Amino acid sequence: MIEFTVDIAPMGAVRMTQRSKWKDESAQRYLSYKKFIGTHARKYCSEPLRRAIQAEIHFYHPIPASWTKKRQEAARVGEMMPVVKPDLDNCVKGVFDALNKIAWNDDNQVVSLVTHKHYSDKPRIVIKLKEVVAA
Repeated sequence: MIEFTVDIAPMGAVRMTQRSKWKDESAQRYLSYKKFIGTHARKYCSEPLRRAIQAEIHFYHPIPASWTKKRQEAARVGEMMPVVKPDLDNCVKGVFDALNKIAWNDDNQVVSLVTHKHYSDKPRIVIKLKEVVAA
């Protein structure tokens, strides 16, 4: 099993064209985000996994500073879950794009996926990958 934490606030995938890739500020941030995750993943993945993969990804979003202390504490202990942008599927897309050719050859190798959004004082992404036997 490979498990690692990337200390970066979750970001969703950004739609971009070849042209906007170089001009659009959000596209540039997204490309930097993917590169940061990929660079960090290389420390834990010496070569891409070859078999089917079970993936578990936890996205920790920052707790809004504008909330009351009571509400912040409820978020900290998991009584409140983040119903915030970016959407969970876009968060996953960003991580999957970042891990292609690093953790796996293609994201079609992922046969099982469990994802969660949480609040935390320390925004981050926790990624767990495990090779499994597939037919």
